[in-house]
Amino acid sequence: MNAISASKNKSNQQVKSINRFHKAALIPSLLACCYATESLAQSQRQAIEEVVVTAQKREESLQDTPIAVTALTGNMLERQFALDLKDISGSVPSLVVTSVVNSGMTAAISIRGIGVQEADGFIDPSVGVVVDGVYQGSNTTALLDLFDVEQIEILRGPQGTLFGANTIGGVVNVTTAKPDSEFGGKVKVSAGNWGRRDTAISLTGPLIEDKLLAKIAIMQKKFDGFYENVIDGSDMGSQDVLSGRGYLSYVGAESFDATLQFEYGKGRNDSPVVMNYADPGMAFYVPGYSKTLGDSEDFNSATQVKDASDYDISGTTLTMNWELDAATITSISNYREFELDEWTDQDGSPQSLLDTRRITNNRQISQELRANIAISDRFDLTAGAYYFFQNWALNSYSDLTAFDVFLPGYEALMFPEQDDESYSVFAQGYYDLTGSVRLQAGLRYTYQEKEMTILNQTASFGNVLAETPASGKDHWENLGWRIGFDWQVDDGAMVYGYQARGFKSGGFNGRINFPEDIGPYDPEIVDTWEVGAKTDWFDGTLRINAALFYNDYQDMQVDQLRYVGADVVTRVENAAGAVIQGVELEVTAVPVAGLTLNASLSYMDAEYDDFYFDVDANPANGQEDASGLELRNAPQMQGSLGIAYDMDFGPGFSTFNLVASYSDERQTDTRNHPVGSIEAMWIYNASLRWTDSSETWSIALQGKNLSDEKYIASGFHAPGVMNFVAYGDRRTVAAEVAYNF
Repeated sequence: MNAISASKNKSNQQVKSINRFHKAALIPSLLACCYATESLAQSQRQAIEEVVVTAQKREESLQDTPIAVTALTGNMLERQFALDLKDISGSVPSLVVTSVVNSGMTAAISIRGIGVQEADGFIDPSVGVVVDGVYQGSNTTALLDLFDVEQIEILRGPQGTLFGANTIGGVVNVTTAKPDSEFGGKVKVSAGNWGRRDTAISLTGPLIEDKLLAKIAIMQKKFDGFYENVIDGSDMGSQDVLSGRGYLSYVGAESFDATLQFEYGKGRNDSPVVMNYADPGMAFYVPGYSKTLGDSEDFNSATQVKDASDYDISGTTLTMNWELDAATITSISNYREFELDEWTDQDGSPQSLLDTRRITNNRQISQELRANIAISDRFDLTAGAYYFFQNWALNSYSDLTAFDVFLPGYEALMFPEQDDESYSVFAQGYYDLTGSVRLQAGLRYTYQEKEMTILNQTASFGNVLAETPASGKDHWENLGWRIGFDWQVDDGAMVYGYQARGFKSGGFNGRINFPEDIGPYDPEIVDTWEVGAKTDWFDGTLRINAALFYNDYQDMQVDQLRYVGADVVTRVENAAGAVIQGVELEVTAVPVAGLTLNASLSYMDAEYDDFYFDVDANPANGQEDASGLELRNAPQMQGSLGIAYDMDFGPGFSTFNLVASYSDERQTDTRNHPVGSIEAMWIYNASLRWTDSSETWSIALQGKNLSDEKYIASGFHAPGVMNFVAYGDRRTVAAEVAYNF
């Protein structure tokens, strides 16, 4: 077997990263020195705002929560002009959010190096996205339009005991803004370069005084795109999105409340733009159109397929709460469905080498019933049961003219459909041991069953124009746990530690050439150890939170591209293991009233320790030992620096916000091929807002990627066949006018 040698620059990059880490680690010390010499009286300072989170399915202060969690309030999101989850990626330790290279609607979310890059829904997420208590079963549409959001919590590390399967990396917990008992609303209109036009409207108030509240929130986004089609000069990558939510809340009883929530989304967007980076000799190499790594990203591409990526989303959620003497009982019932019709020119050239149309239909039903119980003055318990069902179906049509040399008119028609059903029961308890030391332990039992059927009418090389029906059915059981402690050292300091096991579902392969390739593959397991500290200093004007973690990642599900006879097949296999370890740091300071400083840092080592794959996908050439390769979307170092400053200005006040985020080089290709190696970079975002003294009117200017960094955001390599990439967003600037009433 051949051992893959490390990149020639890796050792130098590690030394540089360590040096940067040592420098960044001085941030808390420098801030402490500033406070020690600060002459401004403590009474003149403004303390850091207390943030309440629901990371453990109960309301508690961020500083009292014994896990690594970052909370972004609605006000913080407005300052950052965050439009979707990608906009918060740079300001949260160990979080990377991109879209899948050939599916702009599909999120690739990674926390602490654990995530999934897959356009189709047969592979479950590794990071759970939860909106108003409802788990989103598919990464498709998970990027989320962030409008009228009350708070986002990023929970790092496995969260299986309370949030269930497919949260081995962590959870993105989103809470939207609910109806208010007083009449009011907001209108926001913005316009910017690249044809950006956004409008957001919200209206809330009582329908029946003290009994029934209502709210509606609507947002429309329009955007012309960053790309130009060199064939006809048209814009590429445009968006036309309409999103809405409606709420009815019953609050007329002292011990009971209920909220009925409706969700709607409609997108009529352009296709995802794929840039062809195929090398000479590859099947998809097109002279004059295939680009070369190192060339300037020119944002020019070519397509001859229908330019469309259309989706429709709808959903309904009913949340009910009963307040009893010693318990709160919560029921969350949800139905959600979406359809995505997406065309993609996978070769980015005038030739139709690989043109695809993928119609995805998804529907899910979930029901959670849980109770937060005060068993005694010293023992609290959260316990419940959960049911989930999801149906995923794909109609995939591919025209592969690139293979006409083997078979003229080669086409691939694949129709996979999968049912996914699971049941679980869970309990997590907290025991106050001494008044300052608390013990916690949790268990969750999960039973999951999946069934997949596939009709594959692919004209494969060795099996010309044959229909290949296949089916598979299997089930898995898992017992996950968490055991830990937290110690309230004093009013301003808490330390904690825990060990937990996370579980990600097994499944079946949705892209096959032969029935035996359907699987199944087994679940993934992550065992994690974490210790951390949460501290407030100087009367609550300086906050330093830190976490140290170690993950043992077992039975990783890896997509393998292989030759079987004359056919190229894709298989998902439990082919790898990994060790992920690192440290995270978050610092917030309010040295004077109106000025808030933020800094975050993560330093992580995430490498395969047991991984073999076929050389060039051909078993005849033997296998390579890929141990030591980096996991995807796991930059060694990632950090951010932020400044927010409020001051009186004229007949009102102004707010300035600046965030500079840094990411080391990261990999987006399993084999760490250069086409999927994303360069290290800084990204700068800023905004300036003026609000009148009555807080009725405001005007704002904002800019993202101010240095206009041109970069590859993700890449894909298929040996001998193709290289393609997706670019990151260009510089955008916009002006906004808002009216509150």
